[in-house]
Amino acid sequence: MSIENDDQYVLVMERLKADFPDLAAQLDQELKRGRAVSGQKLRREERQERATRLEEAHLPALGKTDVAVVPYSGEERLELIREALLTLAETMYASRKTTLKLATERGMEQEIRFGDPEEENPSFIHLPEETEHARAVLETVRDLLFESLDEMQPGGAR
Repeated sequence: MSIENDDQYVLVMERLKADFPDLAAQLDQELKRGRAVSGQKLRREERQERATRLEEAHLPALGKTDVAVVPYSGEERLELIREALLTLAETMYASRKTTLKLATERGMEQEIRFGDPEEENPSFIHLPEETEHARAVLETVRDLLFESLDEMQPGGAR
């Protein structure tokens, strides 16, 4: 069963808002802004619609070098979310992997402590565990994203 792009978008954004509200807010803001397109690359219908609105507002016509903001399509919204999630997971893993490698090469502790060491409960992360967790998250994100891409293709073929 294939879910329409708009339905997928709503489901993904609801989940992101629940689990990662800051990320959801950033994505929502970007998606509401729309994407910039040169006047030359606007589809014929979009160009005609804009020309009519500009004429009604007594403004000059949209030139080929002018830029217009158009809303993202359902497919484009999902792709933007996929790219953001994948980039976030890749960055999360790469930063931890690099930090662990640097700590190992320099003979440093593999545990990072945050806060005042004199406090009763300073927070900390154990780099090997955190790096492995980030690797697993990246693998999960890749699996989920590629599964959902496959489900959108006719027949769900890989």
